[in-house]
Amino acid sequence: MKKIVKIVPMIVLAFAFLLIGCNSDQETTTVNEESTAKSKVPNMDADWIEIGYIKDGMPYITFDTKKALTTLSANMKKYANIDANYTSVYVASIDDTYNLLFEGDTYRTSFYVKVIESPSKLEVANATTTIAAHRKITCTTSECSHESTGCAVKYDRENNDLPYCSPCANGGKCTKTDLSSAEAAEAAAGVF
Repeated sequence: MKKIVKIVPMIVLAFAFLLIGCNSDQETTTVNEESTAKSKVPNMDADWIEIGYIKDGMPYITFDTKKALTTLSANMKKYANIDANYTSVYVASIDDTYNLLFEGDTYRTSFYVKVIESPSKLEVANATTTIAAHRKITCTTSECSHESTGCAVKYDRENNDLPYCSPCANGGKCTKTDLSSAEAAEAAAGVF
């Protein structure tokens, strides 16, 4: 009985705080919908991943490039049976589009890059354009890896935006790797 007598005042005190705290004369905060809309990053499906930004016409990569080079080398061997040793990675403009290029002594692998003209979730001052890579499709070559436009991921605008690999100018082989979403997520883990 003594325990109940001790608990009742505590319950009354809690209700009093609740009633006092829920006053209708309190200030309310209004949401500025214009600023909220500006802060939203466009929704990208799971096959796209943000990799950097473009500032003053120059693309910048924001992921760990050393880790990406090592991981992609291992994943290309595992998923595409391509034994590549990548040593550099950069974003290049190819025929009015962008590709993320991984290069080594023998092989070059490209990922298509989408340009997003809106504020980024990246905390980079003055970044106005985000770039995202499509991690499901790659094009890889050893036969035209030194060509500037050969074996790059492209999308056929006249054929339902189906992805394809641009041909090598020298007629060399270009391998397209098209992973399922689950495989792409696993293969890209650690790359971006």
